[in-house]
Amino acid sequence: MAVLQAGQRVPLSTLGVGQRLSVDIHCTLDGADLTAFGLQDGKLADDRYMVFFNQPRSPEGALELVKQGVDTSFNVDLAALPTCITEIYFTATHDTQPIGGAGALSVKVGDATFDVKPHLKAEKAVMLIRLYRHADGWRLATVAQGFNGGLDALVRHFGGEVAEAEAAPAPAPTVNLHKERQRVLLEKAEREQPQLVSLIKTASVSLEKRGLADARYRVKLVLDISGSMQNEYRSGAVQALAERALALAARLDDDGEVEVYLFGIQAHRSGTLSLDNVAGFVDRLKVKLEGGTHYSPVMKMVREDAEKEGHELPCLVLFITDGGTSNPAIVVRQMTAAAAEPIFWKFMGIEGGRVNFDFLEKLDDLPGRVVDNADFFRVPAPIKIGDAELFDLLLNELDGWQRDAKAAGILRV
Repeated sequence: MAVLQAGQRVPLSTLGVGQRLSVDIHCTLDGADLTAFGLQDGKLADDRYMVFFNQPRSPEGALELVKQGVDTSFNVDLAALPTCITEIYFTATHDTQPIGGAGALSVKVGDATFDVKPHLKAEKAVMLIRLYRHADGWRLATVAQGFNGGLDALVRHFGGEVAEAEAAPAPAPTVNLHKERQRVLLEKAEREQPQLVSLIKTASVSLEKRGLADARYRVKLVLDISGSMQNEYRSGAVQALAERALALAARLDDDGEVEVYLFGIQAHRSGTLSLDNVAGFVDRLKVKLEGGTHYSPVMKMVREDAEKEGHELPCLVLFITDGGTSNPAIVVRQMTAAAAEPIFWKFMGIEGGRVNFDFLEKLDDLPGRVVDNADFFRVPAPIKIGDAELFDLLLNELDGWQRDAKAAGILRV
C-alpha cells in the first residue's frame, strides 16, 4: 500500500484504479461533513456538482456519496463527468470544531492512502485531496489545507452561493485558491528544494512588474537536442534553465509542474518536471543528440497536447534553441494557425559561433496573425545571464498578449 505525502501529485493510473474509482475517507470526528465539489477552473459553476449528505448524487451519477459515517465513500466515474468539470475536491468540514480534533482522518484511493491528520491545526474546513484533468490523464494531488469556517465558508470559497439566515454572522474571509496553492508549493520548496526558493521569489517579482501576479498558465519547456547543444547539456546550463522554468510554474501553474519536450529532427515527450524530481532531471533524460533542427514536429505536439488539456488554462511555451529551423515555411503556417489558440510562444536563442537567428526575429513580428503570439530574445553562450534579467525576458510581452487574446476571445480566463 503506497503512502502519499502532503503536496504530492501522482497519475491515477499508478494507483491501481481506472475511470471508475472509489474515494474512501476515514474520519472519527463526530458531526464532520464530507463533501465532493466538482469544479470548473476552481469554481462551483453548477451547484448540482456539490455532492454531500443533502445531495448525494450529481445529475448523471458521475459523483455519488454511497456511504456515510466514520467511513465515508464516494464513487467517481471520470468517463461520465462533463468535460466542463476540470477538478474534484474532497473536503471535510465541521460547524463548530476543528477538523484536527478527529482521532483519525485519512483518505484511500486505490492502492494509496493519505494521512491528513498530522497536517491539520485549527481549520474547520479542510481540502483533503484533489482529482484533476491533465494532459496524460487524471491525476491526484494531496492537499491537507484549509481555513476557519464550516461548510458554508467552503461553498463560498469555491464560488457557490449560500442562503443567508437573519442576523447571520459575517462569512469567513475568502481564501484565494490559486494563492493558497502557491503558498503550499513555496513551503514544499523550502522543505525539499531550498535552492529553488530564491528563484521562485525572483520569478514572482518579474510577474508582479508585468501585472501578472494573479495570472494562471500551464508552463511547457521545449528543449533543442541538436548536436550543437552538447556543451549546454554538459555544462549544466540546460538543467539550470529547467529549474527556472519550474520556478515560473510554481507561480503560474496550480500544479507547479512543467511538461518537457525535446526536439531535433524528431519531437519527443519527455515527462513532467516538478519539485519532486527536479534534482538531476536533465541528466536522467539521457538525451541522445540529433543531427538537425526541426521546429514544426514539436510545435505540432505541444499544440495537440494543449488541445487535449481542454484549453481551460492558457499555455506559456518556453522554447529553447541554438539554431534556426530547417523547415521555416511549415513553422510559419503553424505559428499563424496557433495564433487563434491560448498559447504564447517564448523563443530563447542561445547564441554561440556563427548562429543565424534571422528566422526567429521574423517569426517574432510575423504578419497575418489574429494576435501576436510569440516573442524572441537571445543570450550569448555560455549562458551567464542573471536570474532577474532572465525572468524579465521570459515574461516580456506576455501581459500584452494576454490583454489582446482576451479582447479577441481567445482566452477563457
